[in-house]
Amino acid sequence: MDEQQTAEFLRVVNSMSESFQSTMTKEERAMLSARRANEPDVVHYAAGSHEQAMLAFTADAMQTLADDIGSVLDQRMERAYRESLEAYYKAEELSRDPEHAHLMEHVEAMRRAHEKEYGYPPPSRES
Repeated sequence: MDEQQTAEFLRVVNSMSESFQSTMTKEERAMLSARRANEPDVVHYAAGSHEQAMLAFTADAMQTLADDIGSVLDQRMERAYRESLEAYYKAEELSRDPEHAHLMEHVEAMRRAHEKEYGYPPPSRES
């Protein structure tokens, strides 16, 4: 890859990073900042040429973006899981009332779906 191609690839990575950052909440940005707090401010690339150094820098930028996306997605999935459990617990609670007994079939479907996905039934609310 020549220097022009490397520069173009880096431009694309930067554009992707900006696009991704525009989707993040203030809390997600804070989480990533905290994660980066222990990283060195400056990285020195021991490469044989400027082109090799640029390639290494670009690869690091791509890895950082991938790591950031992974961290944010993991956090979002965890939040969605907790919110889904809250919906399950509320439906389970309501289904005990004879007026809402029709919810029991939905609670059972949710329980089966959780067990199929995770290999165990939903944890109790106390967990």
